[in-house]
Amino acid sequence: MLQPAWYLTAHDWFAQLADAPRLNSDGQTVLGQVADLFSDESYFNPAKTVATVHVMLLAAEHLGDNLTWAVNQHDAADLTRLTAGLSLVQSHLTQIVQRLAEQTHDRAFRGSNTVPAPATKDLIDSLSAAGASAEVCAGHLKEAHLTLHNSTR
Repeated sequence: MLQPAWYLTAHDWFAQLADAPRLNSDGQTVLGQVADLFSDESYFNPAKTVATVHVMLLAAEHLGDNLTWAVNQHDAADLTRLTAGLSLVQSHLTQIVQRLAEQTHDRAFRGSNTVPAPATKDLIDSLSAAGASAEVCAGHLKEAHLTLHNSTR
């Protein structure tokens, strides 16, 4: 769950879906199954974490290909939804990385007490720097979305 932060927009991405193109019924069914799999009522375990990252990578690869090879199929409304969605995704990733830094600092991961202190410090420093940089990226995506939102109404 996202925590309030300066880089978040006040726009509800899901509210923008009312006018968005829809998948066929089979695709909508799969999307519903994915939503159920990752719902708040769902269980947590390492296998599901791996599956989550797998789905994220598949989606990112598809989005990259789609915007490389089929960009002319999209309009300004699609671009507005895309920047809003990417802003939210980046915001989630930012907070995940920052949480990883905190959890690493607290040695919350099983077996992390066996990692040498210098390596742990380097890891925390890297994750903290990544989290700070990610905030800047999320902020730029927020501004891009707001620019589009305010100019395409």
